[in-house]
Amino acid sequence: MKLALPIALKLIPKGTKSLLICRIDLQKVQELGKKFLWKKPKGCPACDSRRLWGHGFALRYFFGFASGLWMKRWRCPDCGAVHTSRPADFLPGMQYPQRLQQSSLETKLAGKPYLKAMARQIQQYWWKTFLSRSRESENWARLKSFYRKSLETGDLPVGKRRIYRAAWSTAVQPYLPFAVTVKVRPFSLE
Repeated sequence: MKLALPIALKLIPKGTKSLLICRIDLQKVQELGKKFLWKKPKGCPACDSRRLWGHGFALRYFFGFASGLWMKRWRCPDCGAVHTSRPADFLPGMQYPQRLQQSSLETKLAGKPYLKAMARQIQQYWWKTFLSRSRESENWARLKSFYRKSLETGDLPVGKRRIYRAAWSTAVQPYLPFAVTVKVRPFSLE
């Protein structure tokens, strides 16, 4: 049963890593693990190539699940970009669903104490990050309008990551394409 519906990212620089936001049932992913049938994206979001290869899995942790879940990765052989699937309900880099983050911010904006359903410390982190991001945008006096504007743009300012669905460049390959012996052997093989 294929439950994934990838929404591809556009205008990604070549050789990057990016996220493919998918509508998936995390309970099914937990039950089936790596045997979950992921729907292959129609093309590479970076270069629009039709050739995408499976590139293994990445272990990701989400609120409400005791263990990590395996998220499918795809690699484009033409541009070298690696794309990791991610549930649509969770912001990149976050373990908590977006609706919990929104309700936590809304209760603080209303002047109420933190939610009892989750740890106070994580909600404090979200609130302090929200306040610092609103100050950076020179919108510190009108927090509610800043919150509404951020919801409209799809960027909930609760994490340090600046761009929602951002791509980051890959590292240089750490190995040489050939073997090199740098030490002189103390004996002869002749």
